[in-house]
Amino acid sequence: MPTLAPATGITRYLLEALGKFATARLRQVGALRVHPRWEARAAVCERCPLRVVRCGTSYCGNPLLSQMDRDAAVDGCGCPCHDKAKDPAEHCPITTRHQPSEHLNGSCSCKWCQGLSPHAYLKVER
Repeated sequence: MPTLAPATGITRYLLEALGKFATARLRQVGALRVHPRWEARAAVCERCPLRVVRCGTSYCGNPLLSQMDRDAAVDGCGCPCHDKAKDPAEHCPITTRHQPSEHLNGSCSCKWCQGLSPHAYLKVER
């Protein structure tokens, strides 16, 4: 019998990944917005030490289904780099100093927000 309880743990993680996959496919066909500087964001990913290439695709760490239990700042998030870079709502899991990125009071310390901008701590619109 199904419940109305929210998904937790692995189920929640997989459902979030499925949602990101679906939005990436919609973005490919032009149905969703693409970040205006996604190429620069993807270039940062291509130089990152967390980057892993599997079957010709760059990932932020090992692909999600290869490593379910992870610390995003150490292992990466497991997303395909170009799909993640195109999503305006996504942020890099680490800072330019390879520490966990933070989102505080509308500002972001991730590699993309800090490394691609002359301004410190860009405002994050949600």
